Amino acid sequence: MAELEIVSRCSPLRAYLRRARGIGPDRRTAYRVVPNEVYQRGTEITAKGAFSYRIGMTMAEWLCWGQLGMGHSLHAEDSYPPNTDPTLWDATARKPDLLGQHPIEPASWLVEAKAQRRLSKGKLQEGARQLALDGIVNGPHRRVLCGTSLEDCLFMTVDVDTRDEPSSGPKDTDVPPGPVLPPDPATDDQALYRLARANMLIYLALLSSGQRASVVPVGPAADPRRNQVRRRASAVTLIESDESSTRLRSRIVDLPQDSAELSAQVGIDMLAAEVPGAGITVGMSRRLYAACRALIRTESALAERADVEAEQEYQDPMARRIVDEALRAEGVRTARPSASPPRWERAEPEVQNLWRMRTYRRLTQQHREDLLTAARSGFEEGDDGSWRSLTDREPLITPGRPQQLESATADTYLAIDHRIVV
Repeated sequence: MAELEIVSRCSPLRAYLRRARGIGPDRRTAYRVVPNEVYQRGTEITAKGAFSYRIGMTMAEWLCWGQLGMGHSLHAEDSYPPNTDPTLWDATARKPDLLGQHPIEPASWLVEAKAQRRLSKGKLQEGARQLALDGIVNGPHRRVLCGTSLEDCLFMTVDVDTRDEPSSGPKDTDVPPGPVLPPDPATDDQALYRLARANMLIYLALLSSGQRASVVPVGPAADPRRNQVRRRASAVTLIESDESSTRLRSRIVDLPQDSAELSAQVGIDMLAAEVPGAGITVGMSRRLYAACRALIRTESALAERADVEAEQEYQDPMARRIVDEALRAEGVRTARPSASPPRWERAEPEVQNLWRMRTYRRLTQQHREDLLTAARSGFEEGDDGSWRSLTDREPLITPGRPQQLESATADTYLAIDHRIVV
């Protein structure tokens, strides 16, 4: 199922976008990402609307994590921002898309992503209203509005607003500087938790890949902290231009093919597997793999508990009124008020799912320290262990493939088949 979800996220990008060659300002060859003929002439309006959501969220995450040093974000539907009244947050129908933490104060970020074929002022104003959460998010926070447009070519607009106090106005001078390193998951528990949450699909895909997964060596340059780098244009290292990966792979080419641990002594050993139907290979480090494994066990226990408690909380008239108001604002049909308590089994499926999510969100907030502890424990276990201890087998070493375009961070790996890049 995880692999199918990855395919569903990648396929629209491949289906509707292409790379176009042009001439840059310096008169050198440059490339743009543009809508292809399928999108422009053969796609219905509803499908374009669905694609707008996908490309908008993709670009917002890329900007905040890859360029602005925020670190990975959490979705606002299953998380609470800090300094927030959970009751008010639950009753807010129109939430921003993403919640993030940044090393630059104020640390709390609220991010809204908007996208259209031709991005309009009205669409951006709608996003700004979704970020206007005074009285709900009471602490200092930064608000970021990301607009993505496909007109002529793929481009973004970014509006940043800081509020030190709920009553203060926007500040034009307190804008974060250029790209900075995101929080280090090796030392920051919150950053590790977000990193593991963001890569849970990849973990599940690797878990189901079985014998298809192998170890791909990546040079130490993929972790900028090893080289004392303070600032860089992107959090991602392109392997084809990384000399440290080239040197590492040339040294291990003669090693026994069942010696996966040896690559960890001179670089980063990524467990990687191709996602069938997606044209990509995904992977992660031992320490992140172990962190995801430990975290999902704790989250699964909370999810089971949420299934039970959601049915019980559904009988609370006060809580039901709050949730019903949010549901009706989204156009979801709810049961009419009655003197007798409503029956859980008769509730609409989307109503039940929202109640489960609401309860699960509350439980994850109450047991946040347990989740942080689980992720940290797994992270340390993986850092000190081996792939055999984590997967019950010794994955083979595969030093990448010539027909793939590879990239990596300190804990994640992505390779794209060059034949799908057009």
